[in-house]
Amino acid sequence: MKLFSDRHRPVHLGPYRTERLRRGRDLPDLSALPPMRALDVGAAPAPSVIAAMRDYQAMLDTIRDGPVNKVRAECPEDEDERARHLKAFGHFCDAAGVGICRLPDAARLTQPIRNPGIDRLAADLSTRQTKTLASGIDVVMAELREAVASPPGALPGHPFALVLLYENPREPGPDEPGCDWIRGAAAHRGALRASETATVLADYLRVLGFEARAHSAFASDVDLPRLAVAAGLCVIEDGRAVHPALGQHFGLAAVTTTFAMTPDQPLRPMAEQPPSLGLRPRDPFRRRAFRDGPHPFETLKRVDQPTTFIDEPRVPRVPKRTDMFARALFGDLGPGVQEKAKGGAYVRKSAPSFAQRRSLAAMVLLQDGPVADTRADLDPSDAADLVKATSYWLGIDAVGISRCPDWAWYSHDARGDPIDPPHAHAISMIVDQGYETMEGASGDDWISVAQSMRAYLRFSILGGVIAAQIRALGYSAKAHTVMDGEVLQPPLLLLSGLGEVSRIGEVILNPFLGPRLKSGVVTTDLPMAHDRPVDFGLQRFCEGCNKCARECPSGAITAGPKTMFNGYEIWKSDSQKCATYRITTEGGAMCGRCMKTCPWNLEGIFAERPVRALAMAAPATAPVLQRLDDALG
Repeated sequence: MKLFSDRHRPVHLGPYRTERLRRGRDLPDLSALPPMRALDVGAAPAPSVIAAMRDYQAMLDTIRDGPVNKVRAECPEDEDERARHLKAFGHFCDAAGVGICRLPDAARLTQPIRNPGIDRLAADLSTRQTKTLASGIDVVMAELREAVASPPGALPGHPFALVLLYENPREPGPDEPGCDWIRGAAAHRGALRASETATVLADYLRVLGFEARAHSAFASDVDLPRLAVAAGLCVIEDGRAVHPALGQHFGLAAVTTTFAMTPDQPLRPMAEQPPSLGLRPRDPFRRRAFRDGPHPFETLKRVDQPTTFIDEPRVPRVPKRTDMFARALFGDLGPGVQEKAKGGAYVRKSAPSFAQRRSLAAMVLLQDGPVADTRADLDPSDAADLVKATSYWLGIDAVGISRCPDWAWYSHDARGDPIDPPHAHAISMIVDQGYETMEGASGDDWISVAQSMRAYLRFSILGGVIAAQIRALGYSAKAHTVMDGEVLQPPLLLLSGLGEVSRIGEVILNPFLGPRLKSGVVTTDLPMAHDRPVDFGLQRFCEGCNKCARECPSGAITAGPKTMFNGYEIWKSDSQKCATYRITTEGGAMCGRCMKTCPWNLEGIFAERPVRALAMAAPATAPVLQRLDDALG
């Protein structure tokens, strides 16, 4: 929970007020830092999650370089504005710090670091298959094979570097429940999170027509700690790169490029900084256990059945082909919509989301895999603690565990083959799409698709790591992503206690994140203790609040009562209207107006806690709260 909203703070400045720090013009002697050494994943002891991160890191390192668009996009000529844009992109992807520098010779590695996991991944690529209906996967597969066969050569003359710094949460306590998988793995976690954004940003710059290459702690042509000092993110203290607020609790990645930007000045030593800077780590687990997550779910009322009636014996299983975006691709919504759906044109029209989609498509190949021969003996309660603590530690915003009934599975996969549900348990995860950018958007402009793709990519990597960890313990597990999933996620979110059905229709609203979320599910045969559904009064609230229906630009959201649909009692939206608008809108890319305008989309204790408390305690006040929400903008 944030005590105060930062809606008025420019995004490019980031969460820490490092603009208060004193800076100098002269670059410190970078040779005071020892040469960078690659992180090692080979010696990870079981049951550490380090090994589960290996393939995902290798995949990011595989696609860290690539083809450059032959046509350069129109970009601001002002190098200050360019720097602000890219810093804002980094912070939008949850970086704790983003700095820019000219690439100093002292930060070029004489011997580039290559991730040995790429060779292992290369051997698997030929056997990896996907059943996704998303278009463009074949192109990504071809690019991956080319990247493996022809790894990046010597670093070209990139004069600029953009450095990304990701904070790590605290170290788990010695006897803290659920933390056996994550002890000693912080360096790898920080590196993975930073690599995700560096890979996307490098791809983004190449889409714009500029050379760019990402560099991680496992595959790099540059010395990352030295770059962090040169870019004004760290100072040199006792031969180490230290961040003024985070110390050494961070991971680094970088992008080198020909895209000219205004460099940042290096920081002066800490001894020369003013006192009382107020730079404190924003770790949500400073006073909370990892297994409990960053939000106080323990304060919610739990019930035996979801607040939305589900007629389980009569819920029909439907094929994957009924997905509205799949139907658009096959022409069910008309030739105009089909043309926009081909090749994911509604995603490709926005450069940030186009860059995110390449990484997202690559991760499809890793969401399932072989299972270890030896099965670990885990108590269901302990297993649930391990899964939740590790997911939250990695960066998932909310996690719930439930049964995975047969009616929650599609009847047929994307190829038309019948699905025999293989798993009885589901781990549902949600990722916040970001309050700051939601506040700065209309909801259906050019940021909406990038918000979605960012959240989908985050789950594809972090949920995939959890699935890989479970498979390493001898249990079957698959991550179901937006590009290749075999389960219907909304009912599983209900069963796992992550929210209630809202008037928006199939959207599950979380009491702490509102509707501004994307979800993913890991199914498994690992026995785990299940969570119970929640009841925070949303059904009565949505009965009295029609704001999303009023604001929907396509008119897809109903202002009427609930109805029974396919065995569910919901406010049934017009999915065809919604999908058609999102795919074909000319004034932006996709749409999230309902999330933007929902009264539950809140932040900051003074705006958030009183309103949420009143909405939960007296949901009949929804019309009053709606008018108050309108009045406050």
